[in-house]
Amino acid sequence: MGYELVGEVWDNLGFEAYLADVNLGWANSVTVHHTAAPSLKQRPQGWIIQHMRNLEHYYKTVLRWSAAPHLFTDEDQIFGMSSLYKRGVHARSFNRDSIGIECLGNYDVEDPATGRGLKCWHTTAETVATILRKMNLPVNETTVLFHRDDPKTNKTCPGKLVTKQWFISLVNSYYAETPVTPVPTLPDPVRLLTNRQKLEAIKTILG
Repeated sequence: MGYELVGEVWDNLGFEAYLADVNLGWANSVTVHHTAAPSLKQRPQGWIIQHMRNLEHYYKTVLRWSAAPHLFTDEDQIFGMSSLYKRGVHARSFNRDSIGIECLGNYDVEDPATGRGLKCWHTTAETVATILRKMNLPVNETTVLFHRDDPKTNKTCPGKLVTKQWFISLVNSYYAETPVTPVPTLPDPVRLLTNRQKLEAIKTILG
């Protein structure tokens, strides 16, 4: 147990849909990590499911952890690891009530503000925003934690090149977004019709 989500992969919209039926009542924050190893250079194509299975084996047999971080992110996808219904293992002081997310890369040396690094952090920020919206929590330094905020660690995680202010700003840029239902664009000649004629034209278009 503790590795229930291995094999699950979402884009951000799919992840939001998945969360709709998940009870996150046990958590009150999200803790953000970087993987450090592997780095972006070591995973030039991002994650694949086999990588998650390899990590599961490492956590189980080498570290002997009963669970692991909940999610792993790369340029455009979110990979599951531990169940979001309960605590994982990722930061000693925060495990009890914080969801752990691992962003691909080593941001002690790799750039989080350009290229693949920036894309990974955008995926991570949108994931955090989605989780906090689900929990009806604001975006601030209490709800968005870094591993290095843990007083029981001396790690720089999620990388000394990543500042809390920058990341919170990035999360806020996604948190404020609301889904917009696209409105079908009428053909140009129809735009010139009266409202009643437009309704008749739409009925004709829709059959």
